[in-house]
Amino acid sequence: MKKLLLIISLISIANINAQNDPAAVKLLDKVSKKLNSYQNIYAEFKYALNNKNAGVKQETKGKITIQGDKFYANYMGIDDIYDGQKRYQIIHENEEINISSHKEDDEFTPNKIFSFYKKGYRQLMDIKQNIKGRIIQYVKLIPKDSNSPEKYILLGIDLKTSNIHNAIIVEKNGSVINLDITKFQTNQVLPAKLFQFDPKKYPDYYINELD
Repeated sequence: MKKLLLIISLISIANINAQNDPAAVKLLDKVSKKLNSYQNIYAEFKYALNNKNAGVKQETKGKITIQGDKFYANYMGIDDIYDGQKRYQIIHENEEINISSHKEDDEFTPNKIFSFYKKGYRQLMDIKQNIKGRIIQYVKLIPKDSNSPEKYILLGIDLKTSNIHNAIIVEKNGSVINLDITKFQTNQVLPAKLFQFDPKKYPDYYINELD
């Protein structure tokens, strides 16, 4: 019986170790600690989606400001604001505003660019590259959920700053998404009403209360 318990214990330890690479966990913990130390974050990014099989190629740029749970983002012609209670998506092309409640476990939102990796993935060390003089260590994230559309994600970490440099998302349908952080600033002096939605700015827009 003691031998059986020892074997079970060893198998359990092996399974735990197979889930995550300790070096990857340590690096991502360092990144999280660094990001959480900032009063606020301002970032600009480039987003590119390619799927050769489907003949799809999309590119766009965006920017986001994050302070605590609040965020203000602009991408694909949309202003996306979360004031801590409500989320406002202002779609200028359609002159439409979608207003909804927002929960932390909702779908991927712009502010999760810097936190999505914390749960739901196996974390493994991958290649290290010199990109324009910056040493970028990639961590491979493999979804634990077999139904996830993602095959894996390569998250690039700047070893000098411990900040996220880029992400490469490889999906099961053949799509490859490249997300590059082109500008990164912290602890900025922000406008007092940055995260406040003012309906007076959009008198002719249709307001859609989703919940």
